[in-house]
Amino acid sequence: MPMQGEFFGQFLIDALTSLLSQNLGKVFNVAEIIEELYGELDPSDVIEVKPKVLNELLRGHRTGRFSRVPEEIGLYTWDSKLLQQASSS
Repeated sequence: MPMQGEFFGQFLIDALTSLLSQNLGKVFNVAEIIEELYGELDPSDVIEVKPKVLNELLRGHRTGRFSRVPEEIGLYTWDSKLLQQASSS
């Protein structure tokens, strides 16, 4: 399943890194990430790409490329420290 726009032809982990780094301080759920990368998909296509996206999100978080939102399930952001700074100011 090809990604759309600027993400076309990129490795999935690189596309995720790119998306999150371009949206500092924004929180994405998995469905939003899939839509940003692939556009609007049929449910059968979502079933195909979702496990791959989840895998790469977990890998990117584990290796420190980007962050999961603390104490939330399925939410990702570029750097969770930016969220803490925004909420405390």
